[in-house]
Amino acid sequence: MEKLLQATLNIVRSRGEQLFIDVSRPYAYTLVARFDDKKYLLKVAADAEDVPNSALKDLKLISKYADVSSICVVSGVRRQILQRGVVYVKDDVVFMSLSTFTDILNGEEPTFRVSRGAVTAMVDGGKLRERREQAGMSLGALAEELGVARETVYRYERGEIEAPLRVAEKLIRMFGPDVIRRVNISKRPELAQEELRSRQVAEDTYRLVESHPDAIRIERRVVFVSAGGEKYRKTVELANVLDAEVDKT
Repeated sequence: MEKLLQATLNIVRSRGEQLFIDVSRPYAYTLVARFDDKKYLLKVAADAEDVPNSALKDLKLISKYADVSSICVVSGVRRQILQRGVVYVKDDVVFMSLSTFTDILNGEEPTFRVSRGAVTAMVDGGKLRERREQAGMSLGALAEELGVARETVYRYERGEIEAPLRVAEKLIRMFGPDVIRRVNISKRPELAQEELRSRQVAEDTYRLVESHPDAIRIERRVVFVSAGGEKYRKTVELANVLDAEVDKT
């Protein structure tokens, strides 16, 4: 963990700007960094399973309402190394290796994701159908070439299912890399209504559990609510870098 954190800080300091950091205890986030004009709320952990669901809810709330991208930089998932170019998505939060994050900073978004223990990719169904027809191939002919059922190719083209690594790589070789959709890591995570209700403490106010602020309130601007105490100074620092206000209750 210490080596990964230091390596992450080295990348941040060489490629962007460190705006906030606190490693005094495992908060939902480790630091805030800016690269060009984009801010990232970064959580650094040894393994994706080391990040509890309560922390992920905090990340999602802050990311959604403070308009900042949230990313978890980890070495692995369930003690298995997370390979370069492969991400893991848990509760709509994206986990990746530091090498993958570095590639993103270089303009190369990841293609593959770990899903149910397998590496998969989302096919751009419209492009696949267009390229298949341009090549004069029927659904059946492509299915035979890929070693899958005709119905499977049909579902790829409708965007209903993801393709396993073997199939995705073959599609790339046959039709080009853009038949596979890139993972949009800038997309704000979605919060289900039940998630919001479970954290709601008042109108437009949601409790934070693993963060410096005690709650986040949505007004004309984002407001971090703090009861004071040892975390107050860091709450103010976090608010400053995320263009939020602080309400000391």
